[in-house]
Amino acid sequence: MTTNTPSFRKAVPALLLLTGVFFVNFLSRTVLGPLLLPTSERLGVSLATAAQAFVALSIGYSTAVFGAGFLSSRIGHHRTICLCLFLLGGSLLGISRTTTLGGLLSWVLILGLGAGLYMPSGVTTITTVTPQSGWSRAFALHEMAPNLSFVLAPFVVELADRLGAATMTFAWIGWASLAMGILYAWRGPRIERLGVAPRLAALRPLVQNLSFWAVVVLFVITVGVEVGVYSVIPAYLVHDRGLSEAAANTFLGASRVVSLVVLPWMGWITERFGLVRTLTICMLGVSLATCVAGVGPLPMSLALLTLQPLLAVCFFPVGFAVLARVVRREESDLSVSLAVTCTSLLGSGLLPAALAAWGERAGFAWAFLGFGVASLGGSAIALRSLWRHQRHTLTEKP
Repeated sequence: MTTNTPSFRKAVPALLLLTGVFFVNFLSRTVLGPLLLPTSERLGVSLATAAQAFVALSIGYSTAVFGAGFLSSRIGHHRTICLCLFLLGGSLLGISRTTTLGGLLSWVLILGLGAGLYMPSGVTTITTVTPQSGWSRAFALHEMAPNLSFVLAPFVVELADRLGAATMTFAWIGWASLAMGILYAWRGPRIERLGVAPRLAALRPLVQNLSFWAVVVLFVITVGVEVGVYSVIPAYLVHDRGLSEAAANTFLGASRVVSLVVLPWMGWITERFGLVRTLTICMLGVSLATCVAGVGPLPMSLALLTLQPLLAVCFFPVGFAVLARVVRREESDLSVSLAVTCTSLLGSGLLPAALAAWGERAGFAWAFLGFGVASLGGSAIALRSLWRHQRHTLTEKP
């Protein structure tokens, strides 16, 4: 189907399909966290060594998301998303069969390359099929995908473990990715606009846009909380708090359920409080919760580790709406490529590996505290920039 500028209601079927694609995409990467301990044991390596998979994933993901414009400028956004899903399926099936650390890192690198193709084309498709007045609601719906994957990933891993092989999880998601690729090739929205290759002339306006970089800083911090901290919670609860792996995975999934209830209301919340004010509430809450998540009695830590992702996931619908407004419309997919490249390298790549290594050596309480303090400082600087310099762009009513 060819899409021009439909009403929000007419865009819902396309948004639901894109949300399904994003769910499979995100779940394929999310399961690495719950599978970190069993993977390290299966390969006979330390937790920190197995955590190199996060770095391999971020390298592949960042490379693909930054260079996705070269591909989408030639074959279009629809075919780029289809290719993403087929690469995901093949790499996940490879991961499920590998028995060496080198094989794991190689397949995870390919997984990252496939996954990284989605976001620039996905966000561009959303902003094309949805009117600007509905962007916050569209991204709130779209963000149900990663949060649902955060809820389901630990339970899927636990189910596979009870069946005798946790690595079956990779194969299950791999086949689901291939099936979704066929479905999207058949019914996915086709937009006329091609992607923009990340050439120097196209990058220069973004690099000089201070508001763009302020939003990027907020994305890096939030992805670090949502993906980085999430990835080490099972190790933290098992190593530092003495819980069983089953109990840790159960909590990990349950802690994300509240987010699924709140997220659909983010469009209304944003309309009531405004974009920048909503960002401020989310970022300050996330940073403070991270600072003290590893200290105090176990019930307090569990409560903070539940509050933390709730505030983090509320950021993304607003964050993407802000990102789309601080750049020109023709720069939207390129801005997503550059922003997600930075967040992938720092927030979902280096940070999980650093937290795992730091937590293994000094304890996760210190790792959480250090990251929380850094998040608080970075958020304050970025938000101050948005409040002072972009009030004419980021209007208080989205």
